[in-house]
Amino acid sequence: GILSQIGVGQVRTQRKALSDVAVVSRRLAPYSLDYMGMTTEQPWEDAALQSKAEEKLRYVQEFIRSFEEALKNDSPQDRTWLRDVCSPKERCFPTLLRILVEPKYQGFIRLCCVTLRACQIILRVAAQFCAGRAGDHNVGRDLLVHLGGQDLAQGAFREVHRLAKRPEPNIACNALLLLGELGPEALPARRAPLLLQIVSELPDRTDDFVEVPLRFHAWGGEHRRALLAEIVEHPGGQLLCEVLLQVVNRGDPARRLRAVKVLAGCLALPGSERLLYTNDARVLVEMLLRELPNSAGDEHAFVCYAECLRAVATRCEGARLHRLDEARETLGGLAEDRRLTEGVRAASSEVSRAIGAQCLET
Repeated sequence: GILSQIGVGQVRTQRKALSDVAVVSRRLAPYSLDYMGMTTEQPWEDAALQSKAEEKLRYVQEFIRSFEEALKNDSPQDRTWLRDVCSPKERCFPTLLRILVEPKYQGFIRLCCVTLRACQIILRVAAQFCAGRAGDHNVGRDLLVHLGGQDLAQGAFREVHRLAKRPEPNIACNALLLLGELGPEALPARRAPLLLQIVSELPDRTDDFVEVPLRFHAWGGEHRRALLAEIVEHPGGQLLCEVLLQVVNRGDPARRLRAVKVLAGCLALPGSERLLYTNDARVLVEMLLRELPNSAGDEHAFVCYAECLRAVATRCEGARLHRLDEARETLGGLAEDRRLTEGVRAASSEVSRAIGAQCLET
């Protein structure tokens, strides 16, 4: 049956490790299988079809639990099982895609939601097994075809795009999370308003959903410009920035830097003066002052943190004088430290002058 196809009952006995899987587990927020208070599905006239859909729902839920448990445990056996599930030899992924594209199941909202989620987490983890594709934004798109087959992948691709525009926000949210795994061609720049709409409609899911805006920004070009403009203009922009602050405070170094880049980009735009609440702007200054000395050995990261400090100190009036003396002292010391690269010293001097000049104007 579908349970064995999905692989829940596989024995996890091999011991081949994958170091990046532990990082993925920290980035995948646990998925609440009981959030279905979003909508109450009405009884269907076809009782046999409804029973079959509910059976599949339970199996997919069990798969997600098993998958997330393996990510959490992160043992060699769990990593091997994850690798097996993400292999084209397994029928797990095609089975899930068939549920998505099967017309008779498209009215079952809960089944659709959990199936989208299951596909997303498989693609997220499968990407970690692709040697030599780190930083490749299109690896998820290629995996969709590799694991599902060309025809099934194309059908699923069309269906996920349709679901991303559904009025039911939880379906749209899960569809956008899946499209985010597929790369910039799957989620074009014109979809930026959809991202902020989801943030506004589902604030409780923003901790998980924030990965989509982070990827959108990382794709650069028109994606980045569209996202930054939408954050500044959309009412959901403030909430998204609150979550980005949490990423800066608690995320791993790479993700923290991605969040800082988004915040700096937003604050560099006209009209962003009230994007951060006063207290949030001050907290951001404090976090940046903490990170500047810590990142001084990495010129790229340091310049990103310094530019964000410049942006928040010059754009947000409530942060302009906050910890000003500490900021000047920190930047001044870094500017004079001959052990650091010329780029770090120059950025320190430039930002120090910028925030000082802004304060004189206040």
